[in-house]
Amino acid sequence: MDNIKKNYSDFKIDIKKINLEISLIKNPRVFLFNLVSWRYELTDINLSICLRLFLKHHSIIAFEHNLKKIFKDELSDYKKSWNVLKDFYKLMDKKFALIFILKKWHSVYSNKVFWKLPIDEQNDYLQLTKERFFGIYDCSKGGIPYYVKLSSLLKNVNTNRNVLMENGICRLKIILEMFGPKLFQSLDIPLISIKDYWKLTNEKLLKYFIIIFEKFSELLKQIIRLFNSYNLICIQIKNLLNPIIVKINSDFIDSETECKDIKLFCEN
Repeated sequence: MDNIKKNYSDFKIDIKKINLEISLIKNPRVFLFNLVSWRYELTDINLSICLRLFLKHHSIIAFEHNLKKIFKDELSDYKKSWNVLKDFYKLMDKKFALIFILKKWHSVYSNKVFWKLPIDEQNDYLQLTKERFFGIYDCSKGGIPYYVKLSSLLKNVNTNRNVLMENGICRLKIILEMFGPKLFQSLDIPLISIKDYWKLTNEKLLKYFIIIFEKFSELLKQIIRLFNSYNLICIQIKNLLNPIIVKINSDFIDSETECKDIKLFCEN
């Protein structure tokens, strides 16, 4: 511990070295209590870096024990170190809450290709799905939705209704293939057979297309927002657990204003 203590108390902390040391610790609980016990020998910034790296490699301990509660008194005068624990638990709470919702989405969205993608690519996939869905309704780039045009065409006595019905079947098949029957059921959208589809009146046909559009549009908006939030939380957690030292090259500071800006940044 004396050797570790020396490394961690140095002003110019070697993050790579400490990161490796902490990752190889065999008794992380003992190390953590010793680290906090030696807090008087450390600067707040260095202690906070050590805590961040500890949480990176031994987060299971933070889940098994409430470190905020355990070290509340010890870290009361170490603002940066205390904020590390506070931010860690805050972000993890948000992440777990989002995961709970994502599990519901997983249970109704049976797209194996999608679920194998990394989180950032899942966001792109959902955006493309949204554009494709809007394209089916002829409004991916704005404009009038398909059901509005359909309403006008059905009112036209010169329109061949059978052609419109066939076209509608093609659109519905693509939507069903995109989302799967479970999503239709979860949104309380009835799945109808081809036979029943042909029996729909104009009014019910329009209503069916409108319901599908409105419910899936809202679903895509909410789920994209959900995945964006989850991705952001993951990035914030990654940044928290991977500290870096920012070096400012004074050669690039050439005005009194920039010096004041840097001073303000450091004070915050």
